[in-house]
Amino acid sequence: MHKSPDPAMQQKHEALARFLNVDKSQLRVSNGHLYGFKAFFHGNDEAYLVLTDEEATKAAENAVQDKLWLISLETLFAYFDINAYPADLLGKLKTKEIRQANEEIKKLIYHTCGMEPLRQRMLSYGNRKNLLADYDQEEHRQDGFFIYRLY
Repeated sequence: MHKSPDPAMQQKHEALARFLNVDKSQLRVSNGHLYGFKAFFHGNDEAYLVLTDEEATKAAENAVQDKLWLISLETLFAYFDINAYPADLLGKLKTKEIRQANEEIKKLIYHTCGMEPLRQRMLSYGNRKNLLADYDQEEHRQDGFFIYRLY
């Protein structure tokens, strides 16, 4: 049985192709999900999320709890004006260690204010693009969609 294509995904696919000024055949859709949504790949070194406004907010809410380790370190370094970048850890620690640290921070938050106040406060300050666009922290618009470059 042939599964018919999802019209919303087709629209996203076309919007990203126009944004990148490439033929849509050069884009691939991810098998899995990131923050609850499919990503698109262009070549071997570019990945994007293409989302509606509502989807982008939901994805950013989901991203908060996945990036607690990053948010915590960025905030700590900024508070004390330390010239260090949490992303530098990615080459020094194993993904498993980062996930474990993130889970421990998540427990601390759940036992204090809870995740929802943190999510809401972060998004109220306009951090959606910072949470979703790891590559450039930019939120681009194309054909009614928001485009975020992941890498």
